[in-house]
Amino acid sequence: MCRVWRNGGRPMARGWIKYAALFVLAVAAFGVAALALMGPPAADEAAPVRPLAAPTATTAATPPSTATATASTTATATGVSTAPPLRIELPAQPVLLILGDSYTFGDGAARPDQGWAYLVAGQLGYPATIDGVGGTGFAWGGGAQDELNGEYETRLRKIAANPAFVPNVLVLQGGQNDAQLGDPDEVRVATTQTIEAARRFWPGVQVVVMGPSAPQPLAEELRGVNTAVRAGAAAANAPFIDPIDAGWFTTANSPDFDFDGAHPNSAGHAYIASKFLESWAALTR
Repeated sequence: MCRVWRNGGRPMARGWIKYAALFVLAVAAFGVAALALMGPPAADEAAPVRPLAAPTATTAATPPSTATATASTTATATGVSTAPPLRIELPAQPVLLILGDSYTFGDGAARPDQGWAYLVAGQLGYPATIDGVGGTGFAWGGGAQDELNGEYETRLRKIAANPAFVPNVLVLQGGQNDAQLGDPDEVRVATTQTIEAARRFWPGVQVVVMGPSAPQPLAEELRGVNTAVRAGAAAANAPFIDPIDAGWFTTANSPDFDFDGAHPNSAGHAYIASKFLESWAALTR
């Protein structure tokens, strides 16, 4: 039993409790009698409307605006991007240029025209020029000491000097040779500058970048340079096709597609072409 204390902790007198109880009973009886005399409310009297109880803290629903803000904040906090993937606006009459390294040249295939770039151009059916030079990259010009001046921007400038060829769609493939620099920031900046240069050479050209697409275990070793190329493409607002993060080559399928540990064989080139075309369809739909 819970005992109530008053007046500094002393128990109240039993007589006082008795009289107080009688008084309460009398008041209650008077109230019941008054309600009985009043009778039910008239039909045209509106019963008072009680407000709905506010939801408790455990069941309260988040207002839509708050929920949206929370979701947005959460996405930002966790690093999840809500921006839609980048796409290109395919011209009515595409003229394609694919520029890259030995993969674009077709190294490893039985014949160069069995390389992934030639297979893609044939499947798309656009007028196309394929420019592949082994050992080159966005920042690496080729040669043992980077002395051949075959960087992608330099080669694009030479192509642009010919007014008879004006591409409006450009695919830049590569990055694996850029790993020789050992400087991801230089690769990132060079990738951005190459894309921006192409847009100056051919205003309105639609640019897509495809990173390294090597069989395993080389693909795993190229993750660092792949990240740099992807960042450079993002800085230039260009779509990036990412064979490494997409897992095109695995430890299971690489033996069937590997030519020499660094290049794909004919089947590997055909596989790259098929995966590229899947990505292309998503970029142009």
